[in-house]
Amino acid sequence: MRKWRCRGRAAALVWALWLAAGAAGAQVLDETYGDRLLRLAEILGAIHHLRDVCGADEGQLWRDQMLAMLEAEDPPGQFRARLIGAFNNGYRGYRRTYLSCTASAKTAETRFLAEGSQIASALTVTLATPADAEASTGPKPAQ
Repeated sequence: MRKWRCRGRAAALVWALWLAAGAAGAQVLDETYGDRLLRLAEILGAIHHLRDVCGADEGQLWRDQMLAMLEAEDPPGQFRARLIGAFNNGYRGYRRTYLSCTASAKTAETRFLAEGSQIASALTVTLATPADAEASTGPKPAQ
């Protein structure tokens, strides 16, 4: 049962990342937005290792999500390097900590999936434009 819950959260995170990538404005809007992108990159790196060590058999899914985020954001050079560094730090940090799938690794995986999904969803909302909001709620009545 737990395995399915993690898969559901993983699918939700991938979906939220896809939405965020589709809504990306190709610019880092502000410092808070950039901080959230950095945290998301770090989480993606950690999940990339944790899902693999716990036998999720997803191949390069989380690395590919990171690449999709980089492509969608198209950040300037130094910020791009920071995003890649955050992903690598997340991956390496958890690779050093968890050599095998333990209860603690599963807990970290579950928490990261939830946090990553929350951040990706918040980024999507941040990037929503008035036209997006109107399209989802329908046209405003004429005055």
